[in-house]
Amino acid sequence: MSNAGLIVRRSERFEISLPARVRVGMLHIDAVKFAKGVSDPERWINVDVVDFAQGGIGFVTELFFARAMSLEIEIPNVGDPGGAPLIQCEMQVKRVQMTDRRPAYLVGCAFVGLDDEKKITVDAMIQRLMGEFGEDNPEGGEHA
Repeated sequence: MSNAGLIVRRSERFEISLPARVRVGMLHIDAVKFAKGVSDPERWINVDVVDFAQGGIGFVTELFFARAMSLEIEIPNVGDPGGAPLIQCEMQVKRVQMTDRRPAYLVGCAFVGLDDEKKITVDAMIQRLMGEFGEDNPEGGEHA
């Protein structure tokens, strides 16, 4: 029996809203150049993370990112702006979809090349989200 286009998720996805920043990864840095003023001097572009899962991240942006593009992401620790980011890793764009509410794109990415340290930070984020959205917190957010 085939899945005939059915999207099957491998892990639980948490709907969140966090500021983050992305930039084109080293694999595609020479192939993709944005117009002046689109990114900061270090090539970072501000985005809004809207979902988080063990396998990757979804974010909303007004810029188009092609499928299979290599990206780097940083999710700052909003509780400690000067501290280490909550997440800092490489991803690959898996899906791109225009949103209907504003001229923006919903970009779904999968984590790639996670070393043990980065896997620990992803696991820690999942644990944090499970605590916020778990059964112990009936007023927490939603997860899908």
